[in-house]
Amino acid sequence: MNGDTLLDTSIQGHISTNSNKEVINKWRNDVQRSLGSLDLSFVHKQKISVEIKFWISSYRLRTKRNDLDNLAKPILDCMKQIGMIVDDAEIFHLDVTKFPTTGEEEIRLVVKEWN
Repeated sequence: MNGDTLLDTSIQGHISTNSNKEVINKWRNDVQRSLGSLDLSFVHKQKISVEIKFWISSYRLRTKRNDLDNLAKPILDCMKQIGMIVDDAEIFHLDVTKFPTTGEEEIRLVVKEWN
């Protein structure tokens, strides 16, 4: 069961996975900077639910490098890096979806209390 929404944000930019070493560092920096600029006062080692939605260029979705687990891992790593979570074990529910887009690539991250 999900509780109150703790965080609801969108981040635009070229989405990358750990398999693409050439652009992952820029993507991680963009995500860390965006998340790090938010009020994270809700963080206190609680159980949470995380929903991540990816809008990725249609032509890129045809490649094998955009597996959902490969897309989610850099986001979870960034959440840990900035102190939003101490460990992935705090996540009791994870919902990850990808959608094709002809516009700018974007993620939407929603974090809720997990009751």
